[in-house]
Amino acid sequence: MTRCRWVLVAVALWLPGPLRAQGPTSCTVQLDSVGGVGRQIEVSPGVIRQFLSGGVWASCHGQPTHMRSDSAAWYSDRNYPDRNKADFIGHVWFEDSTVTLQSQTATYALRDDRLDAYGNVHLVNRKTGSDLTGPALTYWRAVPGVRDTAELLAVNRPTVRYRAPEDSAGGAYVIVGQRVRLKGNDRAWAGGNVTIDRSDFSAQADSAELDLGVGRGAFLGHARISGKGVDAYTLAGRHVAFRLTGRELTWVEARGHGDAMSKDWRLTADTIAFDIAHRQIVHGTAWGDSLRPDTRSTRYTMRADSVALDTPDQQLKEMRGYGSAIATAARDSLDSRPDWVGGDSLVAQFDTTTSGQRILSRLDARGQARAYYHVCGEDGKTLAGINYSRGKRVIAVFGEKGVQRVRVEGEGDGVYLEPDSTAQC
Repeated sequence: MTRCRWVLVAVALWLPGPLRAQGPTSCTVQLDSVGGVGRQIEVSPGVIRQFLSGGVWASCHGQPTHMRSDSAAWYSDRNYPDRNKADFIGHVWFEDSTVTLQSQTATYALRDDRLDAYGNVHLVNRKTGSDLTGPALTYWRAVPGVRDTAELLAVNRPTVRYRAPEDSAGGAYVIVGQRVRLKGNDRAWAGGNVTIDRSDFSAQADSAELDLGVGRGAFLGHARISGKGVDAYTLAGRHVAFRLTGRELTWVEARGHGDAMSKDWRLTADTIAFDIAHRQIVHGTAWGDSLRPDTRSTRYTMRADSVALDTPDQQLKEMRGYGSAIATAARDSLDSRPDWVGGDSLVAQFDTTTSGQRILSRLDARGQARAYYHVCGEDGKTLAGINYSRGKRVIAVFGEKGVQRVRVEGEGDGVYLEPDSTAQC
């Protein structure tokens, strides 16, 4: 009987008008049950304090919104409605139509339907399955006339497993940052040494934003995104943007000191963009003024005002350079005097040998074209000569050991030097 009496007394104290905040709030808190004792104090006219213990169950009147904790306190000031709040202390549990939440303590501000939670916070989005763990967060509920979309702000490096509504069974983005903000079911922002991991890529940046509703996002400041799997790649820059199609990563772009790497080559430029399919780079472009595109592998380089790459199955097939383009081809990784071909435009094609080695097979330069290359003797070891040629078009064909033949078209000229007979290729 004692417990029931306290429940009835507490309900009588909690239900009248003071727990309804002034203004457009969606929640009029009512007490459903108290397992221990409760008392009310009127510290001054219109200023009321209520304290409850022994297990407290409360809800928003007429709504599927419920709260539970070991104890609770309510502070009401008739003259200052913005001070109306309820504190929940110990084993806090909260649920509404959008989220469920657990924490050590929480404060519910009635005026703006805001829940501040502290200590071992765990929140789950009931629609998408996204969840958040961290030391503290603020949850603004969707309230007609106040805000049409729920929002979250978590601080002190929370971890968010973020999913779009249609990805509830998988494809989560694991977001960690000093601050993480979520709005609705498909928008997220993070700041402060941010990391984002998903099954197909990982990223780091000073800050990041995601909009899964339109399928795009960006990493800002010291940004880096890396593909995962056998054909891994890395793209870095001051700013890295990306797009999604059907939740698959299909395009990435780095701006400001762009730097891209795959297992076969490295590309630097002011701006670098890649098209991606099946988690592999299939096409790329690069351009810039302060940092001209520079593509390098262990044996080949290309520099130009702009560069385009075709990489089906992430295997370099063709590279095109436009504007003061030049390409070099070393006979091996120790060659200090590589052959080179240059022109206003340049196309480099690559092929695979019978031994499985990926090699440069052809260079085609046009417009003020020129070539510098070593001519090897029949034994493939003795240097027969060094040739420098110019023309409107220069085509160089390569084998595993360097240039095999060169064809010059249109008003060509050049110089041929015969080296010492002991010189080696």
